[in-house]
Amino acid sequence: MSKHFSLKDFQNLLTQRLQTASKQSADNSRLGFRVCGQNWLVNLAEINEVLPLPITLPVPGARRWFRGVANIRGNLYAVSDLGDFLFGKPTPESASNRLLLAHSKLGVNSALLVEQTLGLRHRSLLSPNNNAALPPFASHCFQDAEGANWTEIQMTTLLTDASFLMAAEA
Repeated sequence: MSKHFSLKDFQNLLTQRLQTASKQSADNSRLGFRVCGQNWLVNLAEINEVLPLPITLPVPGARRWFRGVANIRGNLYAVSDLGDFLFGKPTPESASNRLLLAHSKLGVNSALLVEQTLGLRHRSLLSPNNNAALPPFASHCFQDAEGANWTEIQMTTLLTDASFLMAAEA
């Protein structure tokens, strides 16, 4: 005897499963990038876009890590060298440099200069590394299957930190 099956119920169930899978994938996906030779991760919900380093105009009287401002599609973004800010080591200029634009929901036009991006990493494929010391503005440390360490940065914490907001030379 055949079982009656509602096509509408099937479509609703399929839609719910796809939405759940998409949300879980987005929640677990992180963008990998390199700063001062170290592997970092950022939640995709905290960035709007990744792009090559545009022309950046320096700001007189600013700290060295504050690279200046860049016009990105008619909006001015404050460009900060993440490696220089965190570790006091300026990011060497190269074609692989990228800017991570803070998500507009964070309420600031801020861009972080990084050495290069390393693609997407799925957080569920990383193991917690509780032995690693958390650098400033980091939320978690992980290790991948190859043994490489990854540190997840908290953009909201970084962008609201008093030392990050004080870009003027002391």
